[in-house]
Amino acid sequence: MGMTLRSLFFICMFSALHKAWNIDLSILIGAILFPKSWRKIRYDLSVLVLSLSLLLLLRDYESWRYWYPFEIHAEFSTIIAAGRGLFSAHISEVAIGDYHHFLQAILLGQKEHLDTETYELFRSLGIAHVLAISGFHIGFWVICMRPLFYWAKSPINRIWTLMVQFFILYSYAILVGGSASVLRAVWMFFFARFAAIRHSATSSLHFPMLVAIGHYFVNPQAPQSISFQLSYTAVFAILLVLKRNKAEQLLLQYSYKVNSSSGKWFFVPVQISLAAWSATLPLVQGTFGGSSTYFLAGNLLVVPLITFMIWAGIPLLTLGRVLPDCAKEWYAFAWKQVINAAERLLFFLEKLS
Repeated sequence: MGMTLRSLFFICMFSALHKAWNIDLSILIGAILFPKSWRKIRYDLSVLVLSLSLLLLLRDYESWRYWYPFEIHAEFSTIIAAGRGLFSAHISEVAIGDYHHFLQAILLGQKEHLDTETYELFRSLGIAHVLAISGFHIGFWVICMRPLFYWAKSPINRIWTLMVQFFILYSYAILVGGSASVLRAVWMFFFARFAAIRHSATSSLHFPMLVAIGHYFVNPQAPQSISFQLSYTAVFAILLVLKRNKAEQLLLQYSYKVNSSSGKWFFVPVQISLAAWSATLPLVQGTFGGSSTYFLAGNLLVVPLITFMIWAGIPLLTLGRVLPDCAKEWYAFAWKQVINAAERLLFFLEKLS
């Protein structure tokens, strides 16, 4: 099963990318056969025949999907748009100052409300990725919803609650624009949690492969976008780094309870940042013509502060209408201090260089 999934993943991605990158067919053959190159020759030949046949079929499929794209039902889109408006209005009601604009950017993807100076500061420190709705945001909502489903203990109840969670998360993914990163995170969460409920020993790398294949069949043009390539490159790199690490399940299911008192957990965010940055650096350099030289300092020193401000916003979002104005002013003040600290850090780094 794993070999079939990996082969199908390579074929689908090759079919989508070979025109843009002029990839030689021998690379695809090597990618498919190398993991099992010691098998019998008739097995390898059957894989090659099936792969080439599938490539020919995918060419017609891509053309058909181009003329008949997948579209979300109009009524569902209307409901999502209304929900987006209500959530945005709620943020505007409970938050004030620049923190209000930050919450709209970080939770709804409305980066146009963020002032130019702040966005450029994020880019200079190499932390603009926190504004892209991705797996971090899905994990945020999963953890927020966890108390609502704590009662689900039996496998059947856990499956039903998973379906409810998936519907909520998928609606949120569409609400914030349905980017490759957020859709990948939602579907990976669903498959990983389902596998955990069924006690399946599925390799963690198979989840993004399965989601990427599904993404391709919905939209064969998706793998050609830089957001798709950055998202999947980063998640594959992270999973490879965290292989057989307890944090691997935390990343996949957002449900692992940290019970280790050792200091090794401190290095997990460092591993994740370095893995994602190192793997995506060639893409970033080739597409955008460069990357921030202060990426590591920004992610290690500023991102934790931003993460704190996101989690600290939960009481404001849930109780904001009854909180006194002084509490809202505290949030605005705290966010300003975070920005000031980031500016001082950037100034210090530029002086050093």
